[in-house]
Order: sequence, then C-alpha cells, then structure tokens
Amino acid sequence: MKKRIAILLVFSLLFAFAAIAQATVYTDVIQSPTGYFVPTDAQKYNSPYYRWWNQDWGWTHNALSGIVTSITSATLNISSFDVDSPYEVDKVYIFNNDTSNWDYLGTLVGQTDQWSYDTFNLASQYFDEILAGLQVKVDIDTTHTSNYWALTLAKSAISIDGSSIPGPQPGQVPIPGAVLLFAPGLAGLAVIRKKMNL
Repeated sequence: MKKRIAILLVFSLLFAFAAIAQATVYTDVIQSPTGYFVPTDAQKYNSPYYRWWNQDWGWTHNALSGIVTSITSATLNISSFDVDSPYEVDKVYIFNNDTSNWDYLGTLVGQTDQWSYDTFNLASQYFDEILAGLQVKVDIDTTHTSNYWALTLAKSAISIDGSSIPGPQPGQVPIPGAVLLFAPGLAGLAVIRKKMNL
C-alpha cells in the first residue's frame, strides 16, 4: 500500500513539473497605476483617464524573455469604455523593432457604455517585440472632424498561447498561470491523502 502511494505521489509531481517545463501560457497585464489606465469604475469619466483626440497615449508591456520560453500564438486585448464606434475612430498601433515603425493593428470597437475587450491577433513577426516588451499606442478619435469623442481604458493584456485574461473592468486580475499548472499535481496529492486516511 505504501509503495503504491509513493508511486502515485511521484507520478503526480512529475506530471506537474512536466507541465511547467512545457508550458508557455502566460498573461501580461498592464493597468492602474501605470499610465492613464483608470483605477476604478467610478472614475471612468474623470480626468486624466477620460481622454480625447489631443490626448493620445501609449504604454509598454513587461519584457517576457526571462519568463516565456516560446510563443505559438499571442493576442493583445485592450479593455475600453465609451467607444462610440463607428463614429469614433480609435486606432491601435504597436511598435515594430525591425522596421522602427508603428504598425497599425486595427480600431477599438467596444460595447456601448460597458467595459469590454477588443482583441487583436499578433502575428509571429511580433513575438520578438513581445519578449522585449511590446510597445502599444492609441490614436484617440483619429478623425475628430465635427464631433469630438473620448474614451477610457482599464487595462491592456497580452495572452500567450491561449492564457486567460482578467475581466475587462478596472482592477480585476487573472488567476496566476502557475496555479493552473500545479492543479493536476494537487489533485493527485488529494487522492493520495484520501487513500491514506482510509
């Protein structure tokens, strides 16, 4: 019986460590107090978080080269409020280190009067930028011809290889990836403990 329990324990731990060694899933979130990301929902219409066409701004994600070993897919997810698309045109750009240019990704669409994410797929040509620290900027209300529009941003999240992202509201944080990776090993330990108590 003890030998069987020991074998189960070893396999559970090996499975958990193998998952960690192979996993590249990771989420990098930039939010308040960085830059002009709004700290709370109650401040969404307050200056300096509620920003207009002449208040464009950008931010830099954390360098992931020491954390992520490989990337097979990545998305940039920007949480915004009060994006009056299609009348308001808010263009999103990322910096391309190879060309030293800002590459256009698309526009924010959002949802009427609620926090929501716009998701942009990042091609493999930008994986080096992600590892070095992806630079992002938003050109707010690009056209500003007759009506002037504004928006508020809550957070920017890079999802690596399908990792989960936090809710779009200000201040929510994701479950750490390591907790998810250890879950199979923890489940195995729970089974072993149950058997030992019998």
